Amino acid sequence: MNYFSPEPKKRKEDFFDMEYEWSALDRALKKGKMVVVTGLRRYGKTSLIMTYMNESREKYVYLNCRLLPSVVSLNSFRALLEGELAKNSWGIRLLRSLKSAEVQLGGFGLKVGRKGEESILRTLKALEGSVLVIDEAQTLRMSAYRFDSLLAYIFDTTDVKLIISGSEVGLLYRFLRLEDPEAPLYGRAYSEVRLNPLSRDKAKEFLILGLEQENMVVDERVIEDALENLDGVIGWLTYFGYSLATGGLSPEKIYEKASILAVDELKKALKLYGAGEPRYSEALKIIATLGSATWSQLRTGIEARLGKITDSTLSNILRNLADSGFIRKDGSKYTVADPTLRRGILTFL
Repeated sequence: MNYFSPEPKKRKEDFFDMEYEWSALDRALKKGKMVVVTGLRRYGKTSLIMTYMNESREKYVYLNCRLLPSVVSLNSFRALLEGELAKNSWGIRLLRSLKSAEVQLGGFGLKVGRKGEESILRTLKALEGSVLVIDEAQTLRMSAYRFDSLLAYIFDTTDVKLIISGSEVGLLYRFLRLEDPEAPLYGRAYSEVRLNPLSRDKAKEFLILGLEQENMVVDERVIEDALENLDGVIGWLTYFGYSLATGGLSPEKIYEKASILAVDELKKALKLYGAGEPRYSEALKIIATLGSATWSQLRTGIEARLGKITDSTLSNILRNLADSGFIRKDGSKYTVADPTLRRGILTFL
């Protein structure tokens, strides 16, 4: 494997320069029971977590919640957990032992009358001494079941450490409600490890080293252009390098394909808003077109195209887009968080 391999990294030699984040994750996991890893899409969260866990040689279970259905059930979560356990020898032994094990689970504030829930609680108790990684955990909010209660149960009653990760940072914290006195996880100690884009110098170093690994030499202008277009987002830099090395595509075509990919992900997310989707799309188009947009510019633009919109509706739209990581607020203005996505919105949305 090398820097431009598209799959998440699992070995430290393939993992580019995140020593600060690595050390922060190491300290947090050694001192506490719960770590929240955040950062926008393609910032390298999964690679950081997977590489750290493999290098640490601790037992762990990695759950990618994006593999769950759009409406998450307890049974679908249990199937994901057991499916991941079945991928390694110790997990298979654990699952076999659970068939005959009886675990006392009463008194923890969780109802265990249903077979699916009882099975999950038994499995979690059996994971003592390991690390449970829940990636894209904000997906669990799309459920009638209170998965935040399940996380509190793990924290309070087991010797299982938690790494909770999410790229839709606002939605993740909306799900966890760590600062809400009425929420199950309120008051539990946790650490946050936040990932950011690479600096321009580090992004350039990444591209140069990755190209050397591929035995490729390109014009300096190609690298500078990539830095301008991809803004230090390591996932897009990886996509660019991989496409350049394997696909024989021009840089312009790679940028176009990346923008299409980003917009396709956006469209999938916007479908969740049903009849409100056109307003979300229009807000994004206004922000992308202007580069940055104020509240009044957004309201004027949306009403010119789609009719009257209330203050509360516009507030909800902007909050949801920001919490999903598609836009950010800088002072009084809103901008698209990812330049690749911005280009995609302007061309393909």
